[in-house]
Amino acid sequence: MNKISQGKYELFTTKADAIDKFMQMQGFCREETSEEKPIKFYCQKNGEIIISNPPSRHIENDNSTDLYAQIVEQDGKTYVTYYTAFSKTTNVLKIIFLVIDLLMAVFAIIGIIISNVKTYYLPILAFCLIFLGVKLFTSTKEEKNSPEDSEILIKELEKRVEAVNLWDK
Repeated sequence: MNKISQGKYELFTTKADAIDKFMQMQGFCREETSEEKPIKFYCQKNGEIIISNPPSRHIENDNSTDLYAQIVEQDGKTYVTYYTAFSKTTNVLKIIFLVIDLLMAVFAIIGIIISNVKTYYLPILAFCLIFLGVKLFTSTKEEKNSPEDSEILIKELEKRVEAVNLWDK
């Protein structure tokens, strides 16, 4: 993982109270990533926070930029320390699965050709190649968008920190 940015916000409450309030705010965010993928806010009982897109069955839908945070107490004050990171592993896995999809399509078309079934296999192959090209382009584009996605995730954390700080007002 490559760290993109990091920082710290002060909370004007105790660690336990902050965790309780953050856990009440868990769920989907109004904002989306630069590629219009949904993002979700998670807070665990130990104070770990993750802002990421929700898990899916298909790795192609996973976003490679995530925010990780921790609620900590230092010198009698409570803070949320965070960092955003880009996962090259997720991006490489996306490309591997796309290549596997393309190979399966090519083998299916070869099977159709060998079995002499009259069908439009050239347009299907062209469609598969175009699909792979578009997916490869978006996978490589995702790394370029990671600073923008990082800012979106940080702003989402900032909104929730403000909500905790203004909870009783």
